[in-house]
Amino acid sequence: MTNLDKLLTHTFVTNLLDDSKLILVDYDLSLSDVELEKDPEFSEFEFYIHNTGFYGVHLLELCKQLENALELFSNFNYSKKEISRGDHITYNIENYIIRLSSLTDRILQTINAVFHLGIDEKDVNERVIIRNLKVSRTETTKHFNEFKKTLNGYSSERNTIVHRHSYLDNQLRRIQMFYHLDFSKKLLNEKPYFKHFRKKELTDFIKEKKEEFHKTNESCFKSMLPIFNDLNL
Repeated sequence: MTNLDKLLTHTFVTNLLDDSKLILVDYDLSLSDVELEKDPEFSEFEFYIHNTGFYGVHLLELCKQLENALELFSNFNYSKKEISRGDHITYNIENYIIRLSSLTDRILQTINAVFHLGIDEKDVNERVIIRNLKVSRTETTKHFNEFKKTLNGYSSERNTIVHRHSYLDNQLRRIQMFYHLDFSKKLLNEKPYFKHFRKKELTDFIKEKKEEFHKTNESCFKSMLPIFNDLNL
């Protein structure tokens, strides 16, 4: 069983989904697609159930997206001439890194909901949530800090992608050049072996990145299990 499977079948999740059934039928709601501001007039108890379910489900959806994202590295349609293979893999790597960094925010939103802190989602951040007395007096703070260690390096890469420039990697840069539509056309005509060479370069790079990111996912999901234990109390 993978660590993602352990998260999806964790007692916190099963309890969360079981509790949600108390109100979903009565209000004809779905945990995953209802905007909170459009909810009917919940009682405090109903609001708590829906709020924890809403953020918990969206946290789990992100975990599944991170694992599914790795399969998209190889999912390229060569008939789309407007998009190069290098552009495709660059987009998917950057997308993965940005989503990975989003785990921190979604965990904080879920902690805010489960501890019923009442902090507006736009104001949720690490300082406000983790230093809150209700949270800091539990093991959650320690477990959250241990989780953050699994993201070392990726947070700075995320900030670079979002605020400064594209993801930088020498091997990826070569692949972008090898699959550049105009540049590659000339080489393919002049050097028949180039097609095999660039394919091997791409295959090796994708394999390496899939293994790296899968390992990162497993580490993140494993470090989230103690947080789920805390939230289930």
